[in-house]
Amino acid sequence: MTDRVSSLLFCPTQSAVDNLNREAIGSWGMGAEVVLSGDVIQDGAISYRGLTLKPKGISLLHEFILCTIHRAENTDDKSRLNNIITALNEITKQKCVILPLHPRTKRILEQGDYDISNLKIIDPVGYLNMVWLIQHCDLVMTDSGGLQKKAFFFSKPCLTMRDETEWVELIEHNVNVLVGANKKAITAAFKGHVFSRDFNTDLYGDGSASGTIVRALINYEK
Repeated sequence: MTDRVSSLLFCPTQSAVDNLNREAIGSWGMGAEVVLSGDVIQDGAISYRGLTLKPKGISLLHEFILCTIHRAENTDDKSRLNNIITALNEITKQKCVILPLHPRTKRILEQGDYDISNLKIIDPVGYLNMVWLIQHCDLVMTDSGGLQKKAFFFSKPCLTMRDETEWVELIEHNVNVLVGANKKAITAAFKGHVFSRDFNTDLYGDGSASGTIVRALINYEK
């Protein structure tokens, strides 16, 4: 509905522009102005990548996996959550898994019958700490939406523990793989999926999305 009552729309990707056109919004149909701006999240990643901070309590200098779990479809479903935790316990036998744990997820895990003793659990971290973790990890495992893109911005492959993703271009480019909450799929992807190492492809713009948006707003005529 917001798209349909808007006069000016900014899209992070070409696929978003194509979707609006298919819905008769944009270049033909309803006449709204659609701008392929790039992604402002990438702007932020570029701006702050030199200001990152190592989280307190992290002494690791060797390889590790950065993992986050917070989406209700996983945390509120005991079977899905158990599959994910079981898979992580198997993976941690080969590589350390650092898990900044959302308070809600931590409470669910503590109240349930889940073995998290082999995982390196840390408190939730701020943006600059999280970017440090992304920069220094070897692999991202997440059910987050934004972290999938941040992994790409910092040239890290990603296992997405969801059944679908908004960021289909990451899947198509093979820097991200959907594994759902299936234990076998998660461990198999960790052990054997061959990711593309081409992180130079311009999927989300060149880091100047904010400027593009500001200029379009200044020049916009109703």
